[in-house]
Amino acid sequence: MAISRMTRVLIAGHLSQFEVFMRKLQLASLLHLTDISEETPREARDGVKNSFLGDLSPEGFRELEEVKEFLERFRPEESFLKKVFTPPRLMRTDKFFNLIESFDAAALKERVLGIKKKMQVLGSDREALAQENERLGIWRHVSLPVFTSGEGGRAVIMAGILKSAYLPALAGADIMDYELLYEEDEAAVIVIACLSENLSSCRSMLRQWEFQELDTAGLNTSPREKYHENIMRIDAIEKELKSLAREAGAMVKDYDNLLAVIEHYSNLERRGSVFRYWLTTANAFVMAGWIRSDDLPRLTLLVREFDSVTFEETEPGKGESPPVCFENMKLFSPFQLITRLYNYPSYSSLDPSAMTSFFFVIFFGLCLTDAGYGLILSLTALWALKKTRGQGDILWIALWGGLATIVLGLLTGGIFGDLFRSTDPFINAPALTALRDRFTWFDPMLEPMVFFRLVLFLGLVQVLTGLVMGIYSNIRQGLWLDAVADNLSWLVIVSSLVIILFASDLCVQMALVPGDRPLFDSGLVKPAGIAAGIMALVVFFFGGRDEETMFFRLFIGFLKLLVLSGVFSYLGDILSYIRLMALGMVTAGIGMAINTIAFMMTGIPVLGYLMAAVVLVLGHLFNMAINLLGGFVHTLRLQYVEFFSKFFTGGGKAFTPLAYTDRYVKIIE
Repeated sequence: MAISRMTRVLIAGHLSQFEVFMRKLQLASLLHLTDISEETPREARDGVKNSFLGDLSPEGFRELEEVKEFLERFRPEESFLKKVFTPPRLMRTDKFFNLIESFDAAALKERVLGIKKKMQVLGSDREALAQENERLGIWRHVSLPVFTSGEGGRAVIMAGILKSAYLPALAGADIMDYELLYEEDEAAVIVIACLSENLSSCRSMLRQWEFQELDTAGLNTSPREKYHENIMRIDAIEKELKSLAREAGAMVKDYDNLLAVIEHYSNLERRGSVFRYWLTTANAFVMAGWIRSDDLPRLTLLVREFDSVTFEETEPGKGESPPVCFENMKLFSPFQLITRLYNYPSYSSLDPSAMTSFFFVIFFGLCLTDAGYGLILSLTALWALKKTRGQGDILWIALWGGLATIVLGLLTGGIFGDLFRSTDPFINAPALTALRDRFTWFDPMLEPMVFFRLVLFLGLVQVLTGLVMGIYSNIRQGLWLDAVADNLSWLVIVSSLVIILFASDLCVQMALVPGDRPLFDSGLVKPAGIAAGIMALVVFFFGGRDEETMFFRLFIGFLKLLVLSGVFSYLGDILSYIRLMALGMVTAGIGMAINTIAFMMTGIPVLGYLMAAVVLVLGHLFNMAINLLGGFVHTLRLQYVEFFSKFFTGGGKAFTPLAYTDRYVKIIE
């Protein structure tokens, strides 16, 4: 539950060593830069920012991305899983920078963009020819030079298409004459002639008959010749495009090196993007930031490599708060994701990731309660972690959740529902049946009250743990009154009420305990009641301590005692954990139903066993998927609403040191 201790440092040096120092500082990933002054001359800042990309302009950087996207079209197709789980390429620092210096990215860019431009021009030409042939489609058999149609002297000639059904009407028109060239698909290809003085009347009649005049623009030969000429040109373009594609495909061998160059310039751009955090003069630079106190020796060694660079520890500015960096064992570090999704804790409070990990995996396992589903989830997570070299917090969370599901599934007798039950098993597997019987603690479907007591107990434990963490967090921040009035008081009240409940016959009547006797001795009722009463007075008098008038202080204190984070609120919080029981029993119930339906199909001749297998596989995959989602969401909700609300103080700022990205290449020492 630790947050790294931070130290603020001020670094200064001669400008001649600035870029080399910044490169090594970025590789070291040590310093979270902060503003050193309210304003820096814009000219100086722009000069520093633009210097980092060197001879590559921002437009040139975008062109490199364009080259990457173009070459991706000619790489072998990758599966979705490979795209998702393939980690960045690992490269040593010296090898990486040797590659950057030796690889001629500019030449590759020029060649690739040249090919891309040619292909775009050819593609446009091909599209234009295809559209023209589509227009000439029905005219492709006409060998007459119909481009001569138009007005000539007293006569007008038009070529076009008319529905065959209108030919009799056209034949009866005495103001025009026509020649039928041929018919196809109930459309007639015709040439029409009329006198110039009758042109307006002719066009009016032709519109009624849905006449479509041929556009002869650019048609300097017969439609048939033009159509075949276009086909030949399209074939030639296709061959040229294939040749260019082969040429581009040959450049794919440089794709990985191109990614390294893009990664390099991305990091230079990242370095330039934080230019606002330092000052530069004609001869010197100054910057300030936060560093993990444990990393001060590393910064000392780095600074010693430069004879003009030095640093010193400084006090934070007025109102300045250190950034937050989580510090957990490797076992708990993946669960920092859950905390980050909620909020960053304040620097002086607690990181709940370690404690959250314990509760999260248990609650998640209770939602599934099926060892078969847990095994599939664990193996899938292990496979994905192997593919990503152990990267991905969500994969580690899935692995631990899967392992917890295996354990809790065995304890509740769930292995793909009741597939291997003791009485009349669906599948006769004595070893699995014996394993199930040996580890089963209770069957949720036969003993729901055991499940009910278990989830309420775990809910009570988490709520009380949250109150204890709230006491510790407030004391760390020097908020002693908050620790007593907001946390210790409720820790005593809730604990006392639980003791009173389990020391009376009420717990027996509510079936909260097995048997017919209370859990505690009745002699504990009086001292527990006194303790609860004393702490209730503390809440009543100090719960509204921030209010200005005594009346509102007592009124808010009364509300906090009963309503606002009061007794009924805590009762509701604990009862919320019943959702774990509900989800666990739903998983088990659906699994049992799937097994029953599947084995009912075995009586169907020929295909019965095949259909049963399909129902089993698809049914259990569906049940697992939908309850994985439900289990994750509801378990996450319990952490955020019932647990974090007891102690969490947010508003922290993430520790984001200047570092190298690893989108394509991960640089290692």
